[in-house]
Amino acid sequence: MPRILVAIPEKCTGCGRCQAACSAAHDGVFAPSLARLGVENFPLIGRSVPSVCFHCANPDCLAACPEGAISHDETGTVLVHADKCTGCGACEDACPWGQIRVEKAGKAMKCDLCGGEPSCVAECYPGALIFVEPEKELRKIRGMQMKERSSSGSPAEKRRNLALRLVGSGGDS
Repeated sequence: MPRILVAIPEKCTGCGRCQAACSAAHDGVFAPSLARLGVENFPLIGRSVPSVCFHCANPDCLAACPEGAISHDETGTVLVHADKCTGCGACEDACPWGQIRVEKAGKAMKCDLCGGEPSCVAECYPGALIFVEPEKELRKIRGMQMKERSSSGSPAEKRRNLALRLVGSGGDS
């Protein structure tokens, strides 16, 4: 069974090391804005929530792409093929968790699991991000997170909405 990336919000400290590692691995710079995952911080309640791509079995982003620029590989990883992407944004609108976005370069970008060794997981010292073969409890956690869908808003708004629902309504702006 393929491994899955799972976020454990209760363990997240909001340090941002995962985002720095992701942007360094993909873009060669420590720039959280370029990370393929998000971390929402709620300082007034002392909580942070990582948000990651679920690499869905039937991804809305793949179905929405008119150019065929999104596919599954043999491990189930959902990938963007930049050479086919026209930057139309259909995938961005379709993802209910805000995990794919069109950047200034005009291409969609999302988590690619770093070819099977996610840099975010390697850098997450509290264990809020794990990449493992799914066991029953982890599949349940992931399934509960996947139920929290947003049908409108920017990718950042969708990620924030997911995080708010995961921590309850006590988050601050």
